[in-house]
This record gives sequence, C-alpha cells and structure tokens, in this order.
Amino acid sequence: MPIIPITLYGSNIAISVEAYIDSGATFSVFNYEIAGELKISLKDAREQYLVVGDGGFIPSRLIKIPVQIGSEKFISDIAFSEKLNIGFNLIGRQGIFEYFDEVAFNEKAKEVSFRWKTKGLPK
Repeated sequence: MPIIPITLYGSNIAISVEAYIDSGATFSVFNYEIAGELKISLKDAREQYLVVGDGGFIPSRLIKIPVQIGSEKFISDIAFSEKLNIGFNLIGRQGIFEYFDEVAFNEKAKEVSFRWKTKGLPK
C-alpha cells in the first residue's frame, strides 16, 4: 500500500505520522486527535463535508498548516475528522500534489516518488 511518512506542524510542535496516498481523494484527512496533539485550534477552521468510499459524507474541519514530505516543507489544506473511521490518515491531491511536478507509483518496486516543482509553485 502507498503509505508514507508525513510531518504536520502545529504550535511549536511537529508530529510525524504515516498516511495513505490516495490519488482519488481531493483532500488530505487526518484523525482529529492529531490536531489536539499539534495544539491546533479548529474552532475557526472551515467546516467541510467530505465524500467517502461508500458515497456517504463525513464532517471535517479544514485548516492550512505547514507539512513536510521528504525534505520539502510547504503549506497545505489539511482536514481533521472525528469520523475518519478507516484506521489510517489520507493524503489527497489538493494542497499536496500541486507542489510536485510528479507523484509516481511504482507498483513493482512498491515505491512512491515525489518530484518537487522547481517552477510555478502554488502561492
């Protein structure tokens, strides 16, 4: 499975977790408890209902925070949900893939590679 380490940054703390890369997901969604560990207040975060695999919706709170994949650190929209009952965190396209020229899945080698954009980075 394409699971990678990702570091999320909060108020004077960083947490490294693993997340499943889901090229079919729009948003990156993490377990709600991680926001607490990062000391991030979700009170003013945007409420966003996300479509899940069975066609249902789960509530989440969407906020921009710094994240790091490999050696690259950038700001991304991250959703936190109490209803993410799948047992793992998800990395979706929005706020992640646009920072890279290429996200490649090598099934045979069981590897995922990210090639950082050198031009036209999102603002």
